[in-house]
Amino acid sequence: MKFKAEIFSQEEIELVHRKTMELLEKTGVSIKSKKAFRLLAEAGAKVDEETQRVYLTEDRVMEAVRQAPKKFVLAGRNPKFDYEIPSFESRHTMSGICTNIYDPYTGERRESTKEDVKNVGRVFQKTVTGVVSWTGCSATDVPAKTHCLHEMAAIMQGTSKHVQFELSNNHEAGYAKKILNLVAGSKEKFIERKIASVLYCPVSPLTHVEEMLDAYLQLAEYEVPVNIYPMPMIGLTSPASLFATIVQINAEVLSGITIFQTAKPGWPVIYGVASGAADVRTGAYVKSGEAPLISMGGTALARYYGLPCCVTGGGTFETMPAYLGGADLIDGIGTCDNGMAVSLEMILTEDEIAQRILRICRGIRIDEDTDLVDEIMKEGPGGAFLAHPSTRKNFRNRDEIYTSPYYSSKLRGTIHEKADSIAIANKIVRSILEGPVEDKLSDDLVAAMDDICREADATISP
Repeated sequence: MKFKAEIFSQEEIELVHRKTMELLEKTGVSIKSKKAFRLLAEAGAKVDEETQRVYLTEDRVMEAVRQAPKKFVLAGRNPKFDYEIPSFESRHTMSGICTNIYDPYTGERRESTKEDVKNVGRVFQKTVTGVVSWTGCSATDVPAKTHCLHEMAAIMQGTSKHVQFELSNNHEAGYAKKILNLVAGSKEKFIERKIASVLYCPVSPLTHVEEMLDAYLQLAEYEVPVNIYPMPMIGLTSPASLFATIVQINAEVLSGITIFQTAKPGWPVIYGVASGAADVRTGAYVKSGEAPLISMGGTALARYYGLPCCVTGGGTFETMPAYLGGADLIDGIGTCDNGMAVSLEMILTEDEIAQRILRICRGIRIDEDTDLVDEIMKEGPGGAFLAHPSTRKNFRNRDEIYTSPYYSSKLRGTIHEKADSIAIANKIVRSILEGPVEDKLSDDLVAAMDDICREADATISP
């Protein structure tokens, strides 16, 4: 009996769909990319050349949804980390937008570097629930126009799990393909085993910007999976309404799917949802209870369209609804300060929280190992069960009686639980960073990746 929560009724899901189709057909979306705009125009979409607005009918959108693969594998560089989606039990993706990190040796918050991106990958490698490693933080010590390329190289050097990266412009795209060829072995081998995916952010509300979209259209021949990830802030870049924000997100995702499927039918896409509320006093982004509710709504819509999904809101018990919604991927562990910084220690402590929540989501098992009523009958009133073989067996089964290998149950509920857990995690982080890199890329391969990045830096146009 798996524990699962539903946020929408079937009628409500269909209402969101109808409102979305009305929005896409009557209001449309702004597409700043001339290439994408022309692709849709030539495919027969209604367009306004002056405003660069494209209007999408339900037939066109749903044809794109039908073309999108309903199942595919996010491969790891090490095949033991391959992850098929949809999975119907949540796992984690690392976050990737932070510009600061808490130094594991000084405890000070500072700007993050390329080496920090690699270290995020090394720590994420050790998580139980982590399957997709977005870059975690930004490389602020490299040229701004190639920072995404450097981050792509660094995260691949830090982990052999599936990686996710961004590209901010066309200049990076050609060099990114060189790195994919280098690490996978060839374009054909990458297509066979997709060891990396990209994160694509429409700009809310209802806008697809030129540079990022054009960069990703260059990756069509590689079929790099695209996580379409709108990030509206409730009350600022979307209405101050959870329902309306979900409709807007749905329009942004579906219009993105339509663009990518028009460019290359069958291109793997992920239905992404990332939203949170603006602080009513300052307008700043805050991690709030609204975010997991919107994530649940996005998960329900992804299932309605038969697509895999990635949502925001992992790592704390407040985000339990996102897990109960059954999203394939949940972004967020390790980030703090409302998404502005990353903590290597929190990657591990929030991985622990995720394991506890997933245990709750798995609910109550009823099988030959748990139907132990005959033991109650045998012992009768006043009996004891500690010596029973079933007790030893189920105490060792973390899906029945959860125990952590790192965090003592004695910490639970103590006034210092969080601080003590961070201290334990800090020791683990240091041991990871001071030890060998797991599944390390060869020195020759790393040198070649670094050469590609240097070449990209040297050819930046003014």
